[in-house]
Amino acid sequence: MLCLLTGCSATADPTLPPVGGRLFTLLPSSYTGVRFENRLTDTRELNVFTYRNYYNGGGVALGDLTGDGLPEIVLTSNLGGTRLYLNEGKFRFRDVTEQAGLKSKGWTTGVTLADVNGDGRLDIYVCHAGLGDSRLRANELYINQGLNADGVPTFVEQAAAYGVADSGYSTQAVFFDYDRDGDLDLFVINNSPRPVASFPLKNTRNERDPLGGARLYRNDGGHFVDVSAAAGIFGSEIGLGLGVVVSDVNRDGWPDIYVANDFFERDYLYINQGDGTFAERLEQEMPYISLSSMGLDIADVNNDGWPDIYVADMLPDDEHRLKTTSSFESWDRLQTEVRNGFYFQFTRNMLHLNNGNGTFSDIGQMAGVARTDWSWSVLMADLDLDGYKDIYVTTGLAKDVTSQDYIAFLANRETMVEATSGGRVDYRRLIDAMTSTKLPNYAFHNRGDLTFSNESAVWGLDTLSFSSGAAYGDLDGDGALDLVVNNVDQEAFVYRNNARTLTQNRFLQVQLDGTGANRFAIGAKVTLWSGGREFYQEEEPTRGFQSSVDYVLTFGVGQRDTLDSVKVEWPGRQGPVSLLTKVATNQRLTVRQSEAVVPRAPSPQPLTPLFTDVTEAIALPYVHRENEFVDFDREPLIPKLLSTEGPMLAVADVNGDGLDDMFIGGAKGQAGKLLIQQPNGRFASTNEKLFEQDRLSEDLGAVFFDADGDGHPDLYVVSGGSEFSSSRDPAVQDRLYLNDGHGRFRKATGSVPPEDVSGSRVVAADYDGDGDVDLFVGGRVVPWHYGADPRSMLLQNDGHGRFTDVTRRRAPELERVGMVTDAVWRDVDGDGRVDLVVVGEWMPITIFHNAGGGKLVRLKTPGLEHSEGWWNRIVAGDFTGKGGGHVDFIVGNLGLNTRLHASEAEPVTMHVKDFDGNGVSDQIVSVYNHGTSYPIALRDELLTALPYLRPRYPRHEDYARQTVTDIFSPADLAGATVKQAHTFATALVRNNGDGSFTLVALPREAQLAPVYGILAQDVDGDGRPDLLLAGNFDGVQPEIGRMSASYGLVLRGDGTGRFTPVPPAQSGFAVPGQARDIQRVRTRRGDLYVVTRNNDRPLVFRSLRAPTSLATGSPGLDDDDAVRAAHAVQRRTSGILHDLDVDDVVRIDRSEAGPRFELHRHVVDQKQGLAARHERAGSANADGNAAAVGSRHEHAGKMVHQQLFERAAGHPLDLFFGQDRSRSRARRSARVGSALGRGVRGEAGDNAADEQTGDSLGIGRAHR
Repeated sequence: MLCLLTGCSATADPTLPPVGGRLFTLLPSSYTGVRFENRLTDTRELNVFTYRNYYNGGGVALGDLTGDGLPEIVLTSNLGGTRLYLNEGKFRFRDVTEQAGLKSKGWTTGVTLADVNGDGRLDIYVCHAGLGDSRLRANELYINQGLNADGVPTFVEQAAAYGVADSGYSTQAVFFDYDRDGDLDLFVINNSPRPVASFPLKNTRNERDPLGGARLYRNDGGHFVDVSAAAGIFGSEIGLGLGVVVSDVNRDGWPDIYVANDFFERDYLYINQGDGTFAERLEQEMPYISLSSMGLDIADVNNDGWPDIYVADMLPDDEHRLKTTSSFESWDRLQTEVRNGFYFQFTRNMLHLNNGNGTFSDIGQMAGVARTDWSWSVLMADLDLDGYKDIYVTTGLAKDVTSQDYIAFLANRETMVEATSGGRVDYRRLIDAMTSTKLPNYAFHNRGDLTFSNESAVWGLDTLSFSSGAAYGDLDGDGALDLVVNNVDQEAFVYRNNARTLTQNRFLQVQLDGTGANRFAIGAKVTLWSGGREFYQEEEPTRGFQSSVDYVLTFGVGQRDTLDSVKVEWPGRQGPVSLLTKVATNQRLTVRQSEAVVPRAPSPQPLTPLFTDVTEAIALPYVHRENEFVDFDREPLIPKLLSTEGPMLAVADVNGDGLDDMFIGGAKGQAGKLLIQQPNGRFASTNEKLFEQDRLSEDLGAVFFDADGDGHPDLYVVSGGSEFSSSRDPAVQDRLYLNDGHGRFRKATGSVPPEDVSGSRVVAADYDGDGDVDLFVGGRVVPWHYGADPRSMLLQNDGHGRFTDVTRRRAPELERVGMVTDAVWRDVDGDGRVDLVVVGEWMPITIFHNAGGGKLVRLKTPGLEHSEGWWNRIVAGDFTGKGGGHVDFIVGNLGLNTRLHASEAEPVTMHVKDFDGNGVSDQIVSVYNHGTSYPIALRDELLTALPYLRPRYPRHEDYARQTVTDIFSPADLAGATVKQAHTFATALVRNNGDGSFTLVALPREAQLAPVYGILAQDVDGDGRPDLLLAGNFDGVQPEIGRMSASYGLVLRGDGTGRFTPVPPAQSGFAVPGQARDIQRVRTRRGDLYVVTRNNDRPLVFRSLRAPTSLATGSPGLDDDDAVRAAHAVQRRTSGILHDLDVDDVVRIDRSEAGPRFELHRHVVDQKQGLAARHERAGSANADGNAAAVGSRHEHAGKMVHQQLFERAAGHPLDLFFGQDRSRSRARRSARVGSALGRGVRGEAGDNAADEQTGDSLGIGRAHR
C-alpha cells in the first residue's frame, strides 16, 4: 500500500505484507510484480465526448494456463492491449506478455479464458470496441500452443480462422455449450456505437444491426457459425450490452443467458428451449429490472439450489453523491417507456432471488445491496468461507459525467459559446470542468438470512479507486479466494484473502476434468450436502464485468470437516453424474467425467402442492379496470398513489341456496359486481343495473351483514379514492344495498348519513350490545391534502337499517384517528365486549376499548407505542397457542424491501403544510441515511413544488446535505403536521396476556413487498393456523421504484407464533401483480381462494385438501359447523352470540332475560361421524366476521344446530322442520342460514383466525 501511494521503486524490499487483522490484504506491485495500469490519456479525437464508453475500464481473467494448479492473471488495458502475468507461486507474478505472443491493438475491453479447441489448454478470447477502423475492432482468439522452453505458455491469434473475429463494438464474450453437443459455442455482447441521445424512444429490438446487439456462434466442428437470428437472439442497434452471464436458471439442464443492457433498453433473459433456440422471457419472469444495468453475476446466494441474479446499476449510497449526481425519470416518462416496450426499469442494483418456479423476486433493498454508486463488476463468492456467498462490487468513474451541476453547466449557453469559439469544440475545457471522485469498492457479507452487511472497510477492500473488471481465484493455493481488480488510471489491485488464517472456516475445492471437446466441463453443476445444508455452484467462469474467474470451484463450508456427499452433474445430453460420499474438507478434489455414470431415470415423484390455480376453469366474469389518475400531478411530493387501492372482496350466501357468492368492487368509472355462484361452480353477474348507477364511485371496502334485521345479508360499500376534487363529491358517498333474501338488492335511501369522507374499510359488529349490527367506517384520505387525517365514522344502527354517526358522542378520539386502511372488532381484553383495533398509513396499531354503553376509549397499549407504520391489513387470531381469549394479530405493512427504512431510532418522517400558501398541502418526507435524516426529494423536485426556495439553492451542491430544519425555519415548520413511521415490517402482534403486545416481524420472505391480502387458514391440515399473504404496490415515483417483488406466500404456522415459508413450487400459490384481498369461497367441490388484483382479473385457487362438504355429514365436514350451529341458535333464542373462546365455549346472552348459557361442544353423533372438533384458526376465517353458514349444511349442519340448541335451551325444538314441511330443502336451509346472514363473510372485522372465531362480536361475527 505504501509503495502505491508514494511511488517507491521496484528495488524496495519485496517482502510479503503480514496478515494483519483484516480479511484481505492489498499486496504491493513491488512484491507481486503486477505493475499494470489502465492509463487513459484524453485526446481531441478520443475522449468521453467522442466515445461514450471511454471510462468503462478493462477486464480481468484468471486461469491455469501452465497446468501447475495456480491461476495466471490476464488484464486488459483499453489503450495498452492485453497483459499476461505468469503465477510463480506465493503471490509472485511475471509479465510474459511478449514471450506469450499477445499483441496490442485498438480499444480493448473484455477477456475470457476457455479451451476453445478442446485440447486441454485454456485459450484467450479478447474483445475490442472503440472508434475508427473496423479491423481494429475485430475480436481476437489466442490459441494456446503449450509451454515453451522457459515454461511460458505461447499463443497464436486465430479468430478469423475459427470464425469468431466479431467486429462489432464488443464488451464481453462467453463460451458455453448451448446445444449440449459436447463442444463450446460462443455468445458475444456488443454495445451500440450510436449516441444514446440520438435514439428515438422506439422499440427496434427485432431489427438486426450488423454492428450492434449480441451474436450467438455455434461451434460446427471447430468452425463457428453465426446463428443469432435463427436462435432468437436480439441483434439490434439499441442493444447496449455491458454484462453477460450464462447459467441454467430454471435447472432444466439447458444453459440460459442473461444480458445486462445500459441506458433505456431493458435486459434480456434468454431461456434455452433445448432445440437450438432461446425464448426471451424477462418480462414474464421478473416484475421489474435495473435501468442502467452494468455488470452482473448469477449464483445461489441463499443455498436453496437455485441460481439467483445480481445486476449492478449506479445509485449512490452517500447522500451528497445522491443529491448531486442522480436524477430519476418522471412518472410520465416511465409510463411512456413501458408503453414503448422498454419495461419497468429503476435506478438501483437488484438481487433477483430465484423462486424456483420460473419467477424472480428482487430483494436488493431488503438485502442491503441496492446502492453501490457507479458500479461495474459484480462477483458472488464465499469470501470468508462461512458457507454463504458474499458479494463484491467494483465502483467508480474517472469523471463525474452525471453531476447535475455539470449538466447545468453544459446547458448554459455561454458555456457552449466559449467551448466552440473558433469553430472547434474545446474538449479540454469541458473535460477539465468535470469533477473526479474516487470511490471505495463494496464487499457485502452474507448473513444467511437474505440480508447482507457492508464490510468493505472491515475486510480491507475500501481502497479508493476507479475500479472496473474483477475476478476471483485461489492465487496461492491456500483454499481461500483472492481478488484481482482492474482500475482506471491506477495500478491493478491484487488482494490476498486471509480467511484461512483469521477464521476456523474450512473449504472444499473441486477441479473438474471433462471429456471430449469440453475438457474444463463448462456447464457442469456441483452440489455439496452436509447435515441438510446444500451448497451449489455452476462451472461458468465468465462473470462480473468484462472478466472471467478461475475454473477451480471453491466452496466455503463453515467449520464442517466432512461432507455427506458431493454430486457433479456433467454437461452433455446423456447427463452423466458423479457422486462421492463422506468427503473430507480442506482439500482440492479432482473429479473426472470419465469416471461418471449415466444414472437411471428416477421414478417420477409428483409433488402435490397445497393449491392449484383454477382461474381459467372458474372464469369469473370480472376484470378490475383501474381508471387513469396520477396523484403526483396534483400533489407532486407525496410518496405514493392513493388511487389504486382496490378492489376489495366480500363473500356471503346472498340468495339462500347454500353456495357462497361474492361482491367485488370496481374502480372509478367501473361498477362493482355481485357474482352469484351457480350449481356447476361457476359464477354469474347479477343486479348489474343497480351497481351501474354507482359506477362513478371507487369501491374500497365492502361488507355483507344484516342491516335491517330481516335475516338476509345486506351490502355496505365504502366509496373512496383520491381522484375526486373534494370529499364533497357525491361519488364519495357510501352506499347501503338491501337484500330481499333472494339475492335481489335495492339501494337504501336515507339510511346512511351524508358524508364527506373518502373512506377505506368498513367492519361490522353489535358493539353496543343492543341486538343489531353497527359499523365502523375508516377514513382514508383528504383529497388535495395527503397527510391530513380524514374523518372516520362509528355508525350506530337503530335496528331497522338506519344509521347515525355517533363518533363525536361515543368515540371522539376515533373521529380523526388517522389515515385508516383497515380495522377489526375483537374482544381484546376478555371482558365480553368487542373492542376496535384500527390500523392505517403513518398510524400506530390503535386499540379502542369498549367501555360499555356504546363508548369506545383509545388505549395506550404497552408494546404498541412506537408501532407507526404504513399498515394495510389486519387479521385476528390465536397464532401463539395461548388460548384463554388472548387475541393476536397479523398486520400487513409496507415491507422491508424498499428505499424507505424505518426504526424506532430512525423513523421515516413527514412534515405536512401548505408551505407556499397556494392552497395545496406540501409533504416533505425524510429518511435517515448514515445517521442523518434527509428529505427524499431531489433539488429539482422540491423546487418544482416550492419555487420560492429556488434562490436559496441555485446549485445541487447547495442542497445536497440539507435537512428539513436547514430548509425550513422554525416559523416555516410551525403548524405543520408531523407524521412518523417506526416500522415497515409485516408482523405478528403477539398478545403477552398481560395487556401488552410485542411486534414480531414475520420471516424475510413476507417482507418482499407491501402486504394487502391476508388469510389465516389451516391449509395443511395440521390443526394450526397458517397464513396466505399477497400484495405488491406499483404506485410510487420511479426514484422509489415499484414494490412488486412478491408472488404471494404461504406461511406454515406451528401454533406457537413461528411461521415457516412454503416454497412456491410446494404451495402452488402464485400471485403476481398487485393483489388487494384474499377470501375463501365455499363450493360443493371444495374451497376456492379468490385473490383480487388491481387493474387485473382475480386469481382463483382450489385447495387440494379434502373438499369441504356443503350438504352431507361426511368426513369432509368443515370444522366450523359448530360455529354455524351456534349462530343459528342465536336467532331462535333471541340471543346475541358473544364469544367462541379457546375452551370451545359458546356464550349466548338472552336479550330479554339476560341469563348466560354455556354450551360445551361435544360429539353429537358418533354414527354419523359428526364430531365437534376444537375450532381451528382458519376454519372460520373471513375478514374477522366468523359468520353463520348454517345454510351450507342441509343435513349434518341441521343435526349439529338442533342438538346444540336443545342442550342450550334445555328442551327439544324442531329448529329446522317447521309447520310447513312442504317447503324445499333449499328454503329450509335458507331459514337456518338466515339466522345471522347466511354465512356472510366479508370485511366486518377481519380474517377470523383464532379459536375465538365468534369472538364477542355481538352479532357472533355472523355477518361477514
